[in-house]
Amino acid sequence: GKARNPRRSAADIQITALPELKIARPWYAQIDSTVLQQNVKRLDTAYKNFFEGRGFPGFKNRSNFTSFTYVMGVKLKGNKIYLPKLGPMRFHNSSSIPDGFTIKACTVRKRQNGWYISLRIEDKSVPEYSAKILGKNPKVIGCDLGITKLVHISDGHQIENPKFATNKKAKRTLKIRQRRVSRKVKGSKNRKKAAIRVGRFHQKIGNKRQAYQWKVANKIVSRNTDVIALENLNISGMMRRCKVKNDNGRFLKNGQSRKKGLNRSI
Repeated sequence: GKARNPRRSAADIQITALPELKIARPWYAQIDSTVLQQNVKRLDTAYKNFFEGRGFPGFKNRSNFTSFTYVMGVKLKGNKIYLPKLGPMRFHNSSSIPDGFTIKACTVRKRQNGWYISLRIEDKSVPEYSAKILGKNPKVIGCDLGITKLVHISDGHQIENPKFATNKKAKRTLKIRQRRVSRKVKGSKNRKKAAIRVGRFHQKIGNKRQAYQWKVANKIVSRNTDVIALENLNISGMMRRCKVKNDNGRFLKNGQSRKKGLNRSI
């Protein structure tokens, strides 16, 4: 007999209803259709994660909705990029697209010092990566992550941990900038400006940390070895709060205040 159509997901039903939504709320027509579709898919993924026990989706408004994705219509020409419904705009081309690759998707993200775009590109002629076949006696190194030293490698090599966020200078700068925020009037423009300065400092730390991690990863991978083994750390378990010690209604010390500094380092 004739095969029945599979049951449509909640995301498919909402995507089908988007044209009706544009009629009911005309300003939705100013947003590219693929952006709306991707947002619905993000919501669907968030609820799937919730039903699998990963937490309820957080509410998004215009202050914390900081990224959106196009899946077609994006064009590059020199130092200009064309985004559907937004038009052409100048950008700093940090890394050019190799010849033969096509743009499959474009994600626009808002950060403290401006807007960033990341492109997903594809070249179907490039062969897929195939795993290396190991011999009888492969060279293996193990990496143990730490806090005093960032990585301990089984061949005796150690990689330093710069502690970009927890060194003395960073902690002092962050303390001063956060204090400036708390001293401003709530809801004022000056408070928002001070908060942006705190955000920029966090972004600077994040950029330093990410650049250093790529450098460390390159160091490890470029070693003369066949296999790299990493420990499977349960970070959320390591950062979990200490159990409460209760003695007939009186709370005893449980080491949580000391663990706060350790959690920051982790």
